[in-house]
Amino acid sequence: MQPAHSLGVVILAGGRSTRMGAEKAQVKVDGRRLIDRTLASFPAHDQAVVVSPFPLDLPLSQVTEDPPFGGPVAGIHAGVQVLDTDLIGILAVDAPDSGSLLPTLREALLREASAHAAVTRAADGYLQPLCAIWHRAALLDALARTGTRDVAAKRLLQPPTRIVQVLGDGNEQDYDTPEALSTLGEVEL
Repeated sequence: MQPAHSLGVVILAGGRSTRMGAEKAQVKVDGRRLIDRTLASFPAHDQAVVVSPFPLDLPLSQVTEDPPFGGPVAGIHAGVQVLDTDLIGILAVDAPDSGSLLPTLREALLREASAHAAVTRAADGYLQPLCAIWHRAALLDALARTGTRDVAAKRLLQPPTRIVQVLGDGNEQDYDTPEALSTLGEVEL
């Protein structure tokens, strides 16, 4: 196990990408793949694992949930198994700038002693469970409670999980279609 409060990041990059029309991690904005943009959005000293059934040619660990396409919670479960850190960040490749919120989420979680997770609340009012940091033990407990196959990530946040909310700054925005993604630049599928 790493030192106390060390951070490992699970990046969910699988899924069927039906609305995007192409495998999300490989989609490019202004010539840069979403997976590369996501990785660049948080400090390089943090451990990271990418969860995707597609080959991404990355210089870090990559795993696939079992079975593939088992949903975001199955992906989180697969990623956590690879990391040996006290804190676990959760990000999604279709929110490529969300990693910039990790320092704020980490600070909020460590400041709120009773919280299990720090979760981003977007400007539209919705909690973003795929832009969060958890205490490892609490995340493992939540995964055991909810199961992992075909489970919505928001179920992890249900009581008895205690969360501290962090107001997003827009970087938590996820993009499900090429049209939405085009607000960031020129999209190549």
